[in-house]
Amino acid sequence: MLTEAIILILAGSIVGTLSGLLGIGGGLIIVPILTFVLIHFHQAAFDQAILMAIGTSLASIVFTGGMSSFYHTKRNNMNWSTAAHYIPGVLLGSSMTAFVIPHLNIAFIKHAFIAYTFFAAYEIFKSPKIKSVIQLPSGFFANIYGFTIASISTVIGIGGGTMFVPYFIYHKVKPRLAVGLSSSLGVFIGLGASLGFIKNGLHVSQLPKFSIGYIYLPGLILMTSSSLIFVRLATKWIHQISVLSLKKIFACLLFLIGLSMLFAG
Repeated sequence: MLTEAIILILAGSIVGTLSGLLGIGGGLIIVPILTFVLIHFHQAAFDQAILMAIGTSLASIVFTGGMSSFYHTKRNNMNWSTAAHYIPGVLLGSSMTAFVIPHLNIAFIKHAFIAYTFFAAYEIFKSPKIKSVIQLPSGFFANIYGFTIASISTVIGIGGGTMFVPYFIYHKVKPRLAVGLSSSLGVFIGLGASLGFIKNGLHVSQLPKFSIGYIYLPGLILMTSSSLIFVRLATKWIHQISVLSLKKIFACLLFLIGLSMLFAG
């Protein structure tokens, strides 16, 4: 139990730092680590473990994303009127997908996660300079994009930051504001998805102790507690340091995570 707790606390620290600096909810870190923990310490089947890891990751994003967006709002890195255009689509996409995901093929979920991990690593590592920019859409098209990103994010167990941040930067939004917007929308992805993961897992037998549906409470509490501390610190660091080196390191880490998941299960 002590080893499990240490692993979860360290994972939460990494997640909090990434959330505050890059607007990333941390699911690409949480899902493989929690999948390993549930298999290794609780003898959960791989199919069950990855569903619980995704559900727990999305629930944790409610708290880390909420804390991150709160501090970004205090530091004027947030525009709620812009976020409001995307929230209905985000909620609809995440909640609908959460009810469908337990019925999807687990191999599909696993390989979707791996493919997106490699894609995100490539996109973050190359960090292209975008020369052509266009204005943000509003209304219908904003919700279509929000719905699409939320649906993909729910399948993978992420807060959508690796898609939302580049999208907002492309549409003339300053990088720090893009991070704040991404953090806020991650909260609504987590909210919509968590309800579905709880309901779908309520009547599933042989889940690990202290679980509510497909959400593993010890993992949620330990990772969230440590991540909230580092979210607050990281939202201060974003004004003091360049995040370019961190992005390169994170990209390499994602590549290694993708490889480890490729050979897991």
